[in-house]
Amino acid sequence: MRRLLAAILAATPLLAPGAAPAQSLRAINTGGPQGAYHSLFCPPVAAALQQAYFTGYACTPSRGTVENIERSLATPPMIGFAQLDVFALEASRRPAEFANLVVIRQDVACEGLWMVTRNESLSNYGEVLALARRIPFILPAQGSGAAASFAFLMQGDPEGLGRVAPGNIRHLADATAVINAVATASDGAVGFFVQFADPQNANIRLMAEKNLRIIPVVSREILRSRVAEQSVYEVRTFTLGGGGIFARPRELTTACTPVAVFGGTPEAVARFGKGGTADDQRELIERVRAVPAARLLPQEDRVARLISGARRLSAQAAEEMANAADAAKRAVQSRMGN
Repeated sequence: MRRLLAAILAATPLLAPGAAPAQSLRAINTGGPQGAYHSLFCPPVAAALQQAYFTGYACTPSRGTVENIERSLATPPMIGFAQLDVFALEASRRPAEFANLVVIRQDVACEGLWMVTRNESLSNYGEVLALARRIPFILPAQGSGAAASFAFLMQGDPEGLGRVAPGNIRHLADATAVINAVATASDGAVGFFVQFADPQNANIRLMAEKNLRIIPVVSREILRSRVAEQSVYEVRTFTLGGGGIFARPRELTTACTPVAVFGGTPEAVARFGKGGTADDQRELIERVRAVPAARLLPQEDRVARLISGARRLSAQAAEEMANAADAAKRAVQSRMGN
């Protein structure tokens, strides 16, 4: 498993120190220009900073979470967006470097972990864990946020998903390719990707159009995942529909990873010596944390309603789902004679 994790992580594109955009120390690093971080979630953060008289911060495209981390490590005054689980994975690899970063917010939105298959005998994540050594998995490209999420899930569950055989993981270009491949697979393949639960999103629509089985990604190990004493995952119920392919509203429950806003610590900014003082960064962090979550939602009403309408399961309900996964795993292992 260690060799497999190393291969996945080695493929994640990292920037050399100083590779952040040279034109501004006040970048808010996001993702692709058409992606949700850049087009939906960054503008409210930039507006909140402007209203607090922290001027000049601009939404700046990137290749995603890992590049955003590298930019903030090289230039601590910069702010970045990240999948919290990928942030936690990188932090576990290099804790000394991550002592220079701080998560500012993680309470605005949550990206769903989606596991899909045509295999009608798979309906519970515990069954997937029991059969992890045998199942062929299809993931987005190495270096993607979803591939890193899968690596984090493997790392946190060595007796479950961590047993996936290296030869049983296939990487495709993106989530769309994953869904299409699973829909035509004859070997019981399971696909995995990370996506906001927007019924108008092309991948969420495609998942429904292909009539794939959706396996809730919930286990005890997932519920226990932590970074800086904060949960890396939540379990939420998302409502998809109605209209379009979702003729009737459909509720889906799965784990999700919060969208994190992070930056350099005040001490790191002070050592950097440009772009502000420790007091400036401390005040910036305090101001951003004080902004009501509703003000940081995307400005598009439809998307804002989707995000705010996702229901977080109670601790008891999430624990019941974890218990069900444990029971399903044991049942499969019993049938296999393990």
